[in-house]
Amino acid sequence: MTGDLVLRERHGAVLELRLNNPPFNGLSGPLLVSYMQALEAARLDDGVRAVVTTATGPTWCAGGDLGQLKDGVSEQSLSDMLHESTGETATLSMVDRQADRLGPGRHVLTIDAFDKPMIAAVSGAAAGGGFALALLHDLRFASERAAFTVAFTRIGLSMEMGMSYLLPRAIGPQAAFDLAATSRRVGAEEALALGLIWQVVPHDDLAAAAIEYAQKLAALPPLGVQIATRLLRRTWDHSLREQLETEWPWQVAAYASPDARAAIDAFFHRRGEAPPEPDA
Repeated sequence: MTGDLVLRERHGAVLELRLNNPPFNGLSGPLLVSYMQALEAARLDDGVRAVVTTATGPTWCAGGDLGQLKDGVSEQSLSDMLHESTGETATLSMVDRQADRLGPGRHVLTIDAFDKPMIAAVSGAAAGGGFALALLHDLRFASERAAFTVAFTRIGLSMEMGMSYLLPRAIGPQAAFDLAATSRRVGAEEALALGLIWQVVPHDDLAAAAIEYAQKLAALPPLGVQIATRLLRRTWDHSLREQLETEWPWQVAAYASPDARAAIDAFFHRRGEAPPEPDA
């Protein structure tokens, strides 16, 4: 049944992943596993060139299930609850589970390694881990009903799912401190002013706008777009020299690709000129 927690719909070369865990689209273990499975299928499908994440219901993603935490807090460790809910009890050894230093970070690294563009269409509240999930996308559209909150500090918990890494890189250290320390609610217009989202779209048009943008990306030479996605995600971890050393091999590989040659030929054809001969 976990597949029902993330609904998949194709729009040409764009795959829409719709969070579907009513009533609040809580980021449960089964939902996280289902989302990872959908991404893995999209990674292996060359026909998918971009992913858009939407949600059913008024809440985009409310983060972890506090009811589950309350019920389990006296009986299991947080790691035990995570491993059980994601099925990792069967895939990680006892030693790996006891020494786990990543928790849901394993899934964060999988999302970060997904090379195709990811766009979030945030239609309602994104809280805690749901906020982190939105930040893991390359671009975020939001409706006027969207709201963002770190949430963790309000209930005495620590940030997770890469929030402490992603948030200051999205909006700067001071704004990130304010949002993390206070867990205050940020509406769509303030999120736009902070640079947290790319565009505010009328609620009824949100999914269509995000999918239309993704389709424009999907119409471009896929290797170039996917390389750009990978390079921009890696830049936070690299010095300038390391980033330069990462860029050039990809440029060499891209130039040798049929997609690049066809795009260059088409460019010169539009100008009425003969394209340059490739290097021998």
